[in-house]
Amino acid sequence: MTKRKNSPQKNLQEITTANELIKKDLNNITESEFRKIVIKLIAGLENSIEDSRESLATEIKGLRNSHEELKNALNEMQNKMEMTTARTEEAEERIGELEDKVMEKEEAEKKRDKKIQEYEGKIRELSDTLKRNNICIIGIPEEEERGKGAEGVLEEIIAENFPELGKEKGIEIQETQRTPFRRNLNRSSARHT
Repeated sequence: MTKRKNSPQKNLQEITTANELIKKDLNNITESEFRKIVIKLIAGLENSIEDSRESLATEIKGLRNSHEELKNALNEMQNKMEMTTARTEEAEERIGELEDKVMEKEEAEKKRDKKIQEYEGKIRELSDTLKRNNICIIGIPEEEERGKGAEGVLEEIIAENFPELGKEKGIEIQETQRTPFRRNLNRSSARHT
């Protein structure tokens, strides 16, 4: 197919021949003139159809190119979306793992705190069972007090530290008792005693 472009003169001639054909009286035209006019009109129509085909072909090519560009852009966007969804899924997995680790650490910390409390309770019980009488003899003069014994020394210490307490007679020394081996948790008592 060869490109034929109609010049403005040919288009003008085709229009004039068509107008002439309309204006002329068809009875007065000879058959050869009529055939020439019809052939010119058909040739003009062929040229205009060919021109429109060529312009349509170039428009279709342009549309196909733009269609391909759009396809490529869509594919790129789809690839980027897939990459971002993969990244978000990976991030969600990491977050889930970190949350699991945090939960495990919290549970381990609770267990550790509970064990610490148990051990502290056991240490208190042991310290309570190991407590002894807290009686200290400050000092005994060697020569004078040997004859008096422990009771005499105790009376003298009381008289020094508590002068009014020693005046009363009838003070009896009572023996202290050890703390019980097991502590009753239901009974309210101070922990240090």
